[in-house]
Amino acid sequence: MPIITNPEPLTPDATIRPARPGEEEAVLDVLAEAAAWLTGRGIRQWPQRFPWESVNRQIELGEALLITRYDKPIATCVVTEAEPDLWGDDTEPAYYLGRLAVAREAAGAGLGGRIIDWSWQRAVAHGKAFIRVATTRDNPALRALYERAGFEHVTDPLGLKWPTSLYQRRTGG
Repeated sequence: MPIITNPEPLTPDATIRPARPGEEEAVLDVLAEAAAWLTGRGIRQWPQRFPWESVNRQIELGEALLITRYDKPIATCVVTEAEPDLWGDDTEPAYYLGRLAVAREAAGAGLGGRIIDWSWQRAVAHGKAFIRVATTRDNPALRALYERAGFEHVTDPLGLKWPTSLYQRRTGG
């Protein structure tokens, strides 16, 4: 079940909503800009461009979200209810937050933290025990951001394509 089905205010001037069919390129552009910025800082976290098919599938499932300001995409993320490739078949109810990217024009204003908080609040409201994230092991700033947001490090799984660290934040549910 998607985390939301209709647009909601995220900040006074930004809205979070499900990405719609036909908006694959908008999602991919935000992700590609973030990937290029990370690569420029020596962090290899994402491919230069995610496959169109993967974004299309996430949109079809209602998992891909767009954050817009004045109808212009300024961030994106994905929220799912399972991520077995990273977390196995864990039966604890959780939301898995991924592909969180903020456009450079909106960076530095705390939007990423606001998206994390919003996702956690939805996890609480929907009775999930956790909100979970997977991040690169090689990005200490991002790891610190999640830790400041109340996430605890769970493990660094081996044998994955990207060096990964798994974090979770309990909701109390």
